[in-house]
Amino acid sequence: MSYPKLTAVMPRDDHTLLLFYANNERRVYDFTPNHTQKFYKQLADIRLFKDVQVIDGEIEWGTGQDFCPHTLYENSTVYNADN
Repeated sequence: MSYPKLTAVMPRDDHTLLLFYANNERRVYDFTPNHTQKFYKQLADIRLFKDVQVIDGEIEWGTGQDFCPHTLYENSTVYNADN
């Protein structure tokens, strides 16, 4: 399956990521469940979580963690004003 290219990310206070795609689609990914994994545990700190950026269509945090763009897309929901 082909996925649209991730162009921007906006971290939110509730540990969700608002994702922006090249096809103008916006999606929301809840990152909270990942905090139980050792690799992502430190991102439970909201200051560290918010230090995220898109690099070549993938997201990466200042602490070195990254996340699969296909997983983000497949496990996110379409954004609307209620989420």
